[in-house]
Amino acid sequence: MVAHSSDGLSTTAPATGGDVLVDTYATREEKPQHHSEVSKQELEEDPKIQLPTVDAFRRAIPAHCFERDLVKSIRYLVQDFVALALLYYALPYFEYFGLFGYLAWNVLMGVFGFALFVVGHDCLHGSFSDNQTVNDIIGHIAFAPLFSPYFPWQKSHKLHHAFTNHIDKDHGHVWIQDKDYNTWPLWKKAFNPLPFSGWLKWFPIYTIFGYCDGSHFWPYSSLFVRDSERVQCVISALACFGCAYVALLTAGSYSSWFWYYWVPLSFFGCMLVMVTYLQHADEVAEVYEADEWSFVRGQTQTIDRYYGFGLDTTMHHITDGHVAHHFFNKIPHYHLIEATDGIKKVLEPYLDTQYGYKYQVNYDFFARFLWFNIKLDYLVHRTKGIMQYRTTLEEKQKKAKNA
Repeated sequence: MVAHSSDGLSTTAPATGGDVLVDTYATREEKPQHHSEVSKQELEEDPKIQLPTVDAFRRAIPAHCFERDLVKSIRYLVQDFVALALLYYALPYFEYFGLFGYLAWNVLMGVFGFALFVVGHDCLHGSFSDNQTVNDIIGHIAFAPLFSPYFPWQKSHKLHHAFTNHIDKDHGHVWIQDKDYNTWPLWKKAFNPLPFSGWLKWFPIYTIFGYCDGSHFWPYSSLFVRDSERVQCVISALACFGCAYVALLTAGSYSSWFWYYWVPLSFFGCMLVMVTYLQHADEVAEVYEADEWSFVRGQTQTIDRYYGFGLDTTMHHITDGHVAHHFFNKIPHYHLIEATDGIKKVLEPYLDTQYGYKYQVNYDFFARFLWFNIKLDYLVHRTKGIMQYRTTLEEKQKKAKNA
């Protein structure tokens, strides 16, 4: 029997009634085995355990966390626009300190630009207000100045939520396997670890060129399968280009437009790439093939990270409340921390397993982002249907030999 949640996701329910719904997954740690060393047919299967289902998590979260407050949501929207406007007003004071001041200004533009993006992100999930038409309008108001196409990203991002850590169906996060990495040319292998690559991955690489998911600006890219989606792509793309043109008219020259619109946009893009990457990439993370994946198991691999320095509050707790957001994307950002307490309670029995609640304090978030891009290069099979990063498994092997 299949029980459908209000988020549009289905979970497997037992044939008989009862309050406890479960998903069955593997838990035992096996000796790491590289895909290059053994065929998939020879890989062992992990024994199965029972994990809570979506309904079990839902019952642990206070009902008011699912309530949307339009006035409060608009307040956050205005707050972020005001912060960005004040940064433009203060620009001459930053430039007084030369290149250092200009870089500091761009970093702040990236942070507050990403905060505005999170508000638009609420819109596409339907957690901004109870009215989806209002959500879509506000979503474009938030996204278009950031040169981020709202409707196309709504589609790719919802697929990311629906298939988190699925090796084939996850969107927005590129899971690289050994079989793919080994065929890459040297320049492609060298690009990802480069520090400046984070400034280019959102645009143009992902949204414009369409690496991995299809272009978010071209209506006939592989991302879109219906004419209605292609029309939506055109609408969102025109909104983005319209805002970029207004920025050009305001700047008065292509040079000013580049330095005071496009460069801060690239810092926003870097912040978006970094936060998204660190929410899912880690030494302990597992990625699953179809036979081993399910919604609950995929979400348990999501990681909450506390950045500190006021950044988590500024960016509306999408950093340290992301696990709750992944389980229930209809929860507004201002309820994520409270909802997280319920998620932690349900996962408490699994604390010492692969499926426990994952939380890290990362004041070194930028250094960690750079290091992980070097270290976590590609995935290999740990057991049948379960993959982890090559370096993680090699470190486990070394510890086993030294034990």
